[in-house]
Amino acid sequence: MKQDQDIQRFFDELKAKDQQLAIPEFQGLPKPKVNMTPLWLTIGIAASLFLFAPLIWPEEEQIEVPRDVLIITLEENENDEQQFTIQQTTYLDIWESPTSALLTEY
Repeated sequence: MKQDQDIQRFFDELKAKDQQLAIPEFQGLPKPKVNMTPLWLTIGIAASLFLFAPLIWPEEEQIEVPRDVLIITLEENENDEQQFTIQQTTYLDIWESPTSALLTEY
């Protein structure tokens, strides 16, 4: 209990000291700094960036799709003979995962 009263008295003393402080009035916002860069220089830099942007950032290359694709597969027939089959398409119509062969053959 004594500690509670000591703490209460301590904070009451702090409040009394705070009320005696003199708080200055608000003087307003500080003046903004003057921009020393001339307007024509700013416009010139922006125009040069606009004109030379294609040289700095080239366009992305367009990747052409191959027109003729050869698909070579190794197949095994009924007599356990292996033979290659070659298919020619315009593009890969069917994609088979490399690991799917593990599921079907083993």
